[in-house]
Amino acid sequence: MRTLALHQWRRNKGSFLGFGAIILIAACMLGSALTLLCTVGPRYTALADELHTADVDIVVPRTAATADVRDVIDRTTGVAAVEPHDVLLMDAQIHDFRGTDFAICTMITDADAPRTLNQTRVLATAAGSGDLTIAQYTAQFGQFAPGERIELRIGGHDESFRIAGVVEEMEFGNAGSQILAFSAPAARFARLERAYPQARMTEYAVSVSAGADPRAVRSRLERALAQAGTPVAIDASSVRATRMMVSRLIILILVVFAVLVTVVILALCTFHIRNIVETDRTDMGVLKALGYTGQMISHAMMAPYLLVCVGATVIGLALSTLATPAIGSLIALQAGFTFHAQADARAWLITIAALAGVTLLFAWIGVRSLRALQPIEAIRGISARSQRHTVRPLNRMPGNVRTAISLQQAAASPSRNLLVGCMAFLMTLIVSFAAVLTYNATVTPGNLYNTLSTETPQVVATPSQRETTEAMQRIRAIPGVQNVIAYTTARVGIDGTQMPAFVSDDFDATRNDIRYEGNHPATAHEIAMGSALADAHPIGSKVTVSHGGTALSYTVVGYIQSVNDGGTVCELTNAGYTRLDPDFAHSPHTLYVYCDGADTARVIRAIESTCADLVTHTTDMEHMRETSQQMYGSIMSAVSLAMLILAIGLTGLVLMMVVRSTIVRERRRFGILKALGYTSGQLMRQIAAALMPATAAGAVLGALVAGMAARPVTDALFATVGVMRSQFDHPALLPIAAALALTAVQGALALGFTTPIRTISPYQLITE
Repeated sequence: MRTLALHQWRRNKGSFLGFGAIILIAACMLGSALTLLCTVGPRYTALADELHTADVDIVVPRTAATADVRDVIDRTTGVAAVEPHDVLLMDAQIHDFRGTDFAICTMITDADAPRTLNQTRVLATAAGSGDLTIAQYTAQFGQFAPGERIELRIGGHDESFRIAGVVEEMEFGNAGSQILAFSAPAARFARLERAYPQARMTEYAVSVSAGADPRAVRSRLERALAQAGTPVAIDASSVRATRMMVSRLIILILVVFAVLVTVVILALCTFHIRNIVETDRTDMGVLKALGYTGQMISHAMMAPYLLVCVGATVIGLALSTLATPAIGSLIALQAGFTFHAQADARAWLITIAALAGVTLLFAWIGVRSLRALQPIEAIRGISARSQRHTVRPLNRMPGNVRTAISLQQAAASPSRNLLVGCMAFLMTLIVSFAAVLTYNATVTPGNLYNTLSTETPQVVATPSQRETTEAMQRIRAIPGVQNVIAYTTARVGIDGTQMPAFVSDDFDATRNDIRYEGNHPATAHEIAMGSALADAHPIGSKVTVSHGGTALSYTVVGYIQSVNDGGTVCELTNAGYTRLDPDFAHSPHTLYVYCDGADTARVIRAIESTCADLVTHTTDMEHMRETSQQMYGSIMSAVSLAMLILAIGLTGLVLMMVVRSTIVRERRRFGILKALGYTSGQLMRQIAAALMPATAAGAVLGALVAGMAARPVTDALFATVGVMRSQFDHPALLPIAAALALTAVQGALALGFTTPIRTISPYQLITE
């Protein structure tokens, strides 16, 4: 049987190499996905354990951090150890953060204070002294380096620091936790405490008991400390979910497309083996007549596929070690921790076993007919297939002779038509999805940005005390300003969990409607809940909301999404929040200013010149938006380009094997047609035309399915990272264009792969 296996390899070497190339692509994608799946999570856990990251972090005002509060924390169920630290917690704007001002809550700790929990690891230091240490996420995403200066606007004052170094910390990680952590030497920390006494807080780093749920412990602590107030309350599980968001999305995309490629492989494997069985039917009959069993012949035919599969899989896995680090660097940038992707034995074994297993299964399906093969019928050229499937005579085909021959060839091989049609269908789906991603990430980049973010105006203005109404009126009168709304982010407690509350009376005037079910709140007694709270609080039910020592009941009227907050968020009207905090009515409300993006700089200058006595600060959000859109657009464009290359590559490999198999099987018929006067060009066009009906049918079906399923698939994909309402547009022309383009490409490729027909010689066939 070794001789028969070698004969199969030599005779169909090109087809086996094409089959191996497709296996290589699938192995590379599946290997990368499984490597990330097997290594990112454990790496995160190992770093968290190495740095003794707290399971829960609770921050209370320094004035409330009494012995009684510590006693309450110690006695809370699930708390194993507590470590208090003095910190500064304040809203700040980081200047020149990736080219713009970035507003976020910042926590500054004493770098010289000893720590058992929430330790850090130094990654880089500056030559000479410095007075602020930044986290890895701030350094990489904000584009800061040791020795450079970083400016923070705190309480209306700009504080300049020389960056002493970059550290890795697992407490907050990235901006998804809504907090960026810094540390300053004891002397500078003391000066900051004196300068900003209102920001002085006490952080309680909590380690939970074995088996305790950090989220449950955090909720208990928030409820117990409601009177003291907890400006910050986070748990390791929630922070981890936010930081691993991109990792989960990338793994899902890789697995889905690896499965699609594998489907093409399986169909191609089955088709190719059945084609060999039909082509070499006489030889198989002779072997059976000589005493070889169907099982022996089947094993000999399956062996080359298994060897090619294993070899191509190993090569694909080796190539994945080059691709995975690039993906890993993207994950590290978003998650804010050090990750260097390396080959994982489990990922390799699972990939080899999965691809080899399915290849053997479908190869076995392809050779099943050998068991029923009768030697005498095979030698005489009689086959069950020919008895079941009779080619329609030419004189019964419509059209002229050329059309009749093309139609006869198109109907001659149902298995070939099924393979080509399925391939056209799957590739149309892939290209349509890539087109949707590209359109929403580059042509209309705001769609992708709005899907992953909350409301983002062009300018954010902070008015002076009691000047909100006057500032709104004066800003609205500036030429180029399209609208101004009051939109403030506060904090409230629901079910024992502190969360952001978007407070406004103008939710319907926002540009990015994050409501996905129900309505926005319209009265002082209504609330819209975040997606993470939807299951526990149906629309129409009552929910208790707390702030400070006040707890009041509200009616749930709708649900909203917020990816960065993990769905733990809510909406209240101004009157609704004033019920909880009466001082809010007289406090300055954040103003969102809308204008054309190109007018942003001019509008900011106009606000600063005409409203200097009413507005304390303005922030250019348009620049940050453009920077983020460019980053998202480049990532999605790269993904779309890879998908397009994958689709064209797979199409080319499959068509090459199909066309070459057709030429080998129909070699004698083509020789006869050449002897009758047909040219090589005519026969090449006939072969290509014979594939077009199946190609067109598959492409049309793929375009129809893509048009109907694009939105549900997109929504399901983004739902894995917490998106409940996608802002993507799905133009009907995209799948139609994809189908037309793929049909044209497949026709051109099929015509190009028919060139071996030029070598067919009628004289040579006669002499044979």
